[in-house]
Amino acid sequence: MDINKAETSIKKASLINAGSKYVNIFLGILFSAILARILTPNDYGIVAIVTVFTTFFTVLSNCGLQLAVIQNKDFEQKDINTLFTFSLYFGLILAGLFSLSSIWISRFYGDSVYIPICLILSISVFFNTINAVPDGLLRKDKKFVLIALRLIIVSFLTYGVTIILALLNFKFYALVFQSVVSSLLIFLWNLKNVKVGFVKKIDWNVIKKIKGYSGYNFLFNFVNYFSRNLDKMLIGKVLGNEELAQYNKAYHFMLYPVQNLTNIISPVLHPILSDYQDDKAYIYERYMKVVKLLSLIGVFVTAFCFCASREIILLLYGRQWEIAVDCFKYMSLAIWVQMIGGTSGALFAALGDTKRHFYISIINTALSIIAIAIGIYQKDIVRVSIYNSIALIIHFFISFIPLIKQSMNQSFSLFIKALLPDVFIMAILFVLSFFINKLIPIENLILAFFVKGIIMGLVYFILLLMLRQQKHLALILPQKIRSKFSSLH
Repeated sequence: MDINKAETSIKKASLINAGSKYVNIFLGILFSAILARILTPNDYGIVAIVTVFTTFFTVLSNCGLQLAVIQNKDFEQKDINTLFTFSLYFGLILAGLFSLSSIWISRFYGDSVYIPICLILSISVFFNTINAVPDGLLRKDKKFVLIALRLIIVSFLTYGVTIILALLNFKFYALVFQSVVSSLLIFLWNLKNVKVGFVKKIDWNVIKKIKGYSGYNFLFNFVNYFSRNLDKMLIGKVLGNEELAQYNKAYHFMLYPVQNLTNIISPVLHPILSDYQDDKAYIYERYMKVVKLLSLIGVFVTAFCFCASREIILLLYGRQWEIAVDCFKYMSLAIWVQMIGGTSGALFAALGDTKRHFYISIINTALSIIAIAIGIYQKDIVRVSIYNSIALIIHFFISFIPLIKQSMNQSFSLFIKALLPDVFIMAILFVLSFFINKLIPIENLILAFFVKGIIMGLVYFILLLMLRQQKHLALILPQKIRSKFSSLH
C-alpha cells in the first residue's frame, strides 16, 4: 500500500470528520444553551442518573463487534450477516434486561419516575446494539463523508425534537426521547447505506474467530465504564439530583474538547492504521504527528478553560449553573492529557493489542474509584472534580508507558521529550491566567471572555514561534500556506 496515500487519507478523513464535528459542536452548544434555560437542573439530574445505566448497556451492546468488523479484512458477506444477526438477538436481550432493571433503579434512588424512563430508553438500547456492525462496515470502507453527514443531520433533527418537547412541558422526557430518536435515525441511515442481512442459523465459528480480539476490547469498555460513571452514580445517590446536574454539566463540557477535537482523528486512526498493523515503526511515526497536533491544541484549550471557566459556564447555561463553575475549572486541568490519551484506544486496536489495553484499564479504573470515593466521602462535588482530574492525569502515564514501550517498541523518554515544549507553553499560560484573573477583574462576562481569549491567544502564538512549534500545527493547513507558517520565527 502507498504510504503517501495513507498519510493523505488520514488527513482527508480527519478533515471530513472535523467538518461534521464542528458543525455538531455549534449545534450542540446552541441547542444546549436553549435547553438549559427551558429545563431545570433537576430535570437534567434525573436524566443524568438514567444515562449512567444506558451507557453501561451501550458498552454491553457493542461487545467489540464494530472494531472486529474493521480489523478483520477477510470477512465475507455471510460472516457479516452472522454478526448482524447475533447483534439483533443480543439487542433484544439487552433491551429486556434494561427494562427489568428499571425496578431496581427506581428503588435504589427512591423514585418511581425511573421506571417509565427506562422502558422508553430500552428502545434506544436495542437500536444502539444493532448499529454496531453497520457502523463498523461504514468505517472499514472509509465512508467518512456518509458518517459526517449522518452526524449533522441526526443531531439537527434530534435537537429540534427535544426543544419542541421541552417547550411543550415534557420536562426530562424531552431529553429521554432525544436518545431514542437519535438511535433510530442512525439505524435507518445505516440500513440504507450498508449491506447487512439476517441468517436463520448463527455460524458460531465466526463468533469464535473474533472472541479474543473483541473480547478484550469489550472487557476494556466494561471496566472503563465504571471509571467514567461511578462518580455520577454515587453523587446522584449521596448528594442528590441537583448536585449531580451541576457536576454533570461541568463534566460534559470538560469533555467537549476531547470529544470534538481528539475524536475527530481517533475514529479514522483505527481503520487506516490497521492496514499497517505489522509495521510498528510506521504507525509510531504517523502517530507522533497526531500527538503533537493534539498536544499543542490541548495546552491552549486547557489553560484557557481554567482561566475563563466562569465566563464559559455562565454565558452558555445561565446563573442557575453557578456551582458548575468550580467543578469545570478543576476538571479542565485534565483536558490536555485526555486529548492525547483519547487516541490510545485506537492505537491499541490498530496494533491488535486489546489485551494489554484491558489490563491497563483495570489499573486506571481502580485509581479512579479511589479518587471518586474520597471526594464522595467528603460530600463535596468540587473535591470530586479535583481528585478525578488528578486520577486522569496519572492515567496518562499508566496508559502510554506500555503503549509506547511494549506495543510499539519505541522509547518512552523520547516520546516525553517531544512533549516538553508543549508542557512549557502550558505552564506559562497557567501563570498568565493567574495574573489575568487577579490583576484584570472584569464583571461583564462577554468582555471578560474576549479579553482573556485575546491575551492568552497572543502569548500562546508568541510562545509557539519562540519554541518553533508552529510547524506541528501547520499540518492542518493547506499545502500553500503550510510552508510559510512553518518557517515563521
